[in-house]
Amino acid sequence: MAHTNPHPDARSPVRPSSNRKPPRRNMKRLFQSDALTTLFGRNVGTLVTRIVLTVVVIGILGFIVAGLLRPGASSTTPSSSGATVGLQIGDVAPNFTITTLDGKQMSLSQFRGKPIMLNFWYSTCPGCLAEIPSMQRFYSAQQTAGKDFVILGVNSVDDAQTTQQFAQQYGLTYSLALDNNQQVATLYNLTATPTSYFIDRQGIIRSVVVGPVDASTLQQDVAEISQP
Repeated sequence: MAHTNPHPDARSPVRPSSNRKPPRRNMKRLFQSDALTTLFGRNVGTLVTRIVLTVVVIGILGFIVAGLLRPGASSTTPSSSGATVGLQIGDVAPNFTITTLDGKQMSLSQFRGKPIMLNFWYSTCPGCLAEIPSMQRFYSAQQTAGKDFVILGVNSVDDAQTTQQFAQQYGLTYSLALDNNQQVATLYNLTATPTSYFIDRQGIIRSVVVGPVDASTLQQDVAEISQP
């Protein structure tokens, strides 16, 4: 005997699909402000990452600014002619204005077109005392021969009276100037005295001598910077 369904309209219960996603939970934001949330992120991980990146960027910018403000930063400054102003051989020597023994202002740039020996010295410097006599003899010989060679002695230690007495005692006839507050010494990153820069007619550094300059070196370096 066939069985009949006592509930012909009843439907089988619907099983939940395995593909249904669980209900999404609302994550609590760190900031109520939309602007702060956009800037710092919605969670702690994003916030920490962005803070670290910000600190790194600030640190890099700080190194760049420190390099630009460091004395001698002019070593990366282009001159009006397009050459690099700096302290390395092949660079244009940094310009400066300084006070002579008679109180006048003198700039390095006013000697452009002439070979220049820029010499840092002071009266009680042992190396200076060793090189000055031969420097004066060589300079006098150049003047007698009608040469336009220039020696500019920059004194960053002594006062005007001490420098003047020294010049008279040693019979110095080349240009001497006082580096008040050691501005020129700082500009040239002076680390030892004497130090000499040999600068050609175009204002380009061709040689740098740290320590006393002997007669043969002086003659050779001046010959190089005296070329047309």
